[in-house]
Amino acid sequence: MEKSYIWTLPTRVFHWLLALFILLSFITSDIDDFLNYHVIVGYAVLILIFYRIVWGIIGPKFSQFKDFPLSKKNVKEFLSNMFNSEQKYLGHNPMASYVMISMFLIIFLIILTGAIAFGIEEGKGIFSSFKTGILGKNELFEDIHEILSNLLIVLIVAHLSGVLFDKIFHKKHETLKSIFSGYKKTKYLESVELNIFQKIVATTFLILFITFLIYSFINPENILLG
Repeated sequence: MEKSYIWTLPTRVFHWLLALFILLSFITSDIDDFLNYHVIVGYAVLILIFYRIVWGIIGPKFSQFKDFPLSKKNVKEFLSNMFNSEQKYLGHNPMASYVMISMFLIIFLIILTGAIAFGIEEGKGIFSSFKTGILGKNELFEDIHEILSNLLIVLIVAHLSGVLFDKIFHKKHETLKSIFSGYKKTKYLESVELNIFQKIVATTFLILFITFLIYSFINPENILLG
């Protein structure tokens, strides 16, 4: 078998930053003194999601949305051959693709409802005007925010279950190891590499992400928090 470079560094960095900041969002969610940190983490996740959408359009082959095998035919074929040690999907398989897209959508809605709830209950952030409006003291968005957060947990469990399944039944492809190293074992050499434009976009988003975090901690009264 060949050793193919499937997941480039920007894709791997995104994956682990998203995992870390989602974990931080849950850690800070139930502690009142950490509310501002919870909001900062939420907007940081939004930047990551926006980056991944852009990357899904202009990124390398296996990171692009058009590489996601979302058709019913692909789903049926995958389910009927899921225990087969030979897998034709080098990037995301059909089920992983649906879970990933669902996670992006749910995360966006979690951030939106959280920002609205923050405005209603605390009178802060971009929706601060909602506190004195007809939505004042309304807990609907907080409830939706919590329901969506629980749904995200379900999707995360599904994602981790898929990784474990792949580890057991498709061990030779080294899928789990690939999210650290970027390399998978493949039948043919299928390596990808970044062009200069992709490198510039990835670097720009990383700088934006770090700048946002620094600015938010230095200036806690900015429009998103104040």
